[in-house]
Amino acid sequence: MTITVCIPLINGLREAMPALALLKVNTTDDVEWMIIDNGSTESVEKYIMNYIKPKKLNYIRNEDNPGLIKNNQFAYENTDSDIIIYLHADTFIYEKNWNRRIEKYFEEIPNLGMAGLFGAQGCGKDGGRVQKVESFRFQAGLSNMVEAEIHGRRLHEPYRACAIYDSFGMMCSRKMLNATKGFDMNYKYHHYYDRDLPLESLRHGFKNIVVNIYCHHVGNIAASTPLYQEWQKKTIGNATDSIQIHNMNKEYFMKKWDEVLPLYVNKDFTFLSTDYGDWRFTGDKIVGYKL
Repeated sequence: MTITVCIPLINGLREAMPALALLKVNTTDDVEWMIIDNGSTESVEKYIMNYIKPKKLNYIRNEDNPGLIKNNQFAYENTDSDIIIYLHADTFIYEKNWNRRIEKYFEEIPNLGMAGLFGAQGCGKDGGRVQKVESFRFQAGLSNMVEAEIHGRRLHEPYRACAIYDSFGMMCSRKMLNATKGFDMNYKYHHYYDRDLPLESLRHGFKNIVVNIYCHHVGNIAASTPLYQEWQKKTIGNATDSIQIHNMNKEYFMKKWDEVLPLYVNKDFTFLSTDYGDWRFTGDKIVGYKL
């Protein structure tokens, strides 16, 4: 299988350098790197070309920032790889040859549509990540992040079936993306696409998993740069708070999936339900479990 890793950047190079260097060390040379530079004023291209030097590189330069969702759709439409991996530039992956394990899962698990570094088996009405634990309490999600327990529960199995993800590390099969036609472009810029696409994957008959790859996500590197804040001020009217976009995307998400959510996926990829023991679909509706 062929793999493309897509990494958008908009300045924040100094903060991204360690994660990019670690990715270079731990990723096999046959993986294509698609670096999308969204109008950076820092020497991003020079650094990638002179120091990271991926053997297979597709460097894209935008003069302005179209937003993460358009970046992701661009990657889908402009590579023919079997697997597209969407990583944020501040994602640290500590497992050597981690992409080989991802490739193996897509080869061995029938109809695998997506994998991710952080996910949850449940999705609430508002898109919240829901994880059932033995005591019947609910936590945010599953991962093998350095600080996994802060965000939810540590995953000790190689992988587990899940419903939705966090966007900092998502892996998609081309077959699934072809079925969904990529990302729903009704969402603006960022927020909620990491809930929507996994649900589309399930709706189209694919499976999703979260994997226990040891990792770390810093978060908000791009959003803290003056260039990004200038773009956000120009685009949505607020330099440091994108709550307006968040709420608009949330409203669209809840309306789109109102008759589907909440749902919960068992370890064996069935829905948690007393009525259904397998995947059931009614038109565009996933028959799930009312938490």
